Amino acid sequence: MKRVPVFLEEEFDMPLKFRAIGFAAFLGIMVLIFTAVSPKLAGETAQKEKGEGGKYGKYFIFDTPSIQLPPEEAAKMKEAQKKGKLTEELNYFLGLDGTRLQGAPYMSFVWLWKGSAGGYSEREHVHNFDEFIGFIGTRGPEDPHGLGGEAEFWLGGEKYLLTKSCLVYVPKGMKHCPVRFSRIDSPILFFTGSFQTGEAKYEAAATEFNDTKAAERNFAKYISYNVNPKKAPPTDPDARRKMEEMRQKSGSTIESARILDLDSVQGAPYIDFVWMYKGYEKNTTHPEHAHEWGEIFGFIGSVGQNDLHSLGGEVEFWVDGEKHVLHKSCLVWIPPNLPHCPVRFAQIDKPILWFTIGIGMKGGGYTFSKPPADKKQ
Repeated sequence: MKRVPVFLEEEFDMPLKFRAIGFAAFLGIMVLIFTAVSPKLAGETAQKEKGEGGKYGKYFIFDTPSIQLPPEEAAKMKEAQKKGKLTEELNYFLGLDGTRLQGAPYMSFVWLWKGSAGGYSEREHVHNFDEFIGFIGTRGPEDPHGLGGEAEFWLGGEKYLLTKSCLVYVPKGMKHCPVRFSRIDSPILFFTGSFQTGEAKYEAAATEFNDTKAAERNFAKYISYNVNPKKAPPTDPDARRKMEEMRQKSGSTIESARILDLDSVQGAPYIDFVWMYKGYEKNTTHPEHAHEWGEIFGFIGSVGQNDLHSLGGEVEFWVDGEKHVLHKSCLVWIPPNLPHCPVRFAQIDKPILWFTIGIGMKGGGYTFSKPPADKKQ
C-alpha cells in the first residue's frame, strides 16, 4: 500500500462542498487520490453475505458512501500534499448518513495504520448538532487503553495531547479542532458521528481559530478515557458468582474488556465500547427488545490493512426475528421501535470492537419499550 500524505490545512483550504463529508471521511479521500483509485468507487465493498439480505439487510452498512471528487479538486489536494513533511497510511472504510438510510445519523470511521502528520487535517469549526469523536488504540488486553501513538486535538480553543484511547463529547455549538496525528505507532481507529437522527449530511461552520487559551482545561470534562465504575467487573463475591452463572448459561469463553463510555460526561447520550478479544458463545445473549430512540450497533474487525473489511470472526445478530450472520466489519442502524437482538459471538479469531450508540435519546437514559410479543399479551 502506498503512503498517503496528510492534508495540510495551512496550505490548502478544503472546498466547503467537500466539508460536508466530515473531516474523518476527508482523510480517507487522500487514499483514493494517491493510490490511483477512482473516487467514485469509494463505496464499492459490499458484504455480499447473509448479513445484507432479507427484509432488514438494508440497515447493515459494510462500506463508505460514494464520493464524487472533480479532477481539478483532486489535483489541488495532491499538489498541496507534496509540501507535507511527513505521511500517514490510512483507510476510510465505514460511513453512514441520512442519504444512505433515511433517518440515520452521520458517522465516519477511519483506520490509521502508521506514520505521522506534518499538519492539521481540519480547521476549527462548529456544528448545529451534538457530536462524538473517538480515538481508539489496538494495543490488546495487555494495554487496553493505550492509544498506540499521539494525537493533538483542540477543544474550545484548548490543546489536548492524547496518548490514551478516548471519547470526546462535543455539544452543539462548541468549537473544536484542528486535529493532528503526530505519531502512529500501532493502528488507531478514528471516528466522528452525530447523536441526532435526520442528519442527512455533515455540515460545519468554520470559526476563527485562537490559541491564547491552549493551556486551559475548562473543557477536559468532555473527554472520557474510561468507563463508568458501575460497569466494571464486580468485586463482591455474590455479584461475581451471579456473573459466572450467566457466563456458563451462555456457554461463553470470551475474553473481553469494556473500555469507553460517556457516562461521566454531563449531558452526553448513551455510548459504550467493548473489545472482544477471543473466544465464542454457544448461546445468544441480550434478549430481543425495542426502544423509542434509534441505536447504532458496530462490529469492527482488527485483522489489519491487508484485509481491511474482515471481521476476524463470526457474529449472529437478529433484527425483528430475522437472523443475520456477519463476517465483515459493519454498522447496523436500528430505527426507533424496531425490535432487535439477541446477539451471539459465534467465533472470535481476531479482536473485535463492539459498540452501541443511542441516537435521538431524551435525557440520555437507556430506556426500553416492550417487544411486540409482550405488547400482545
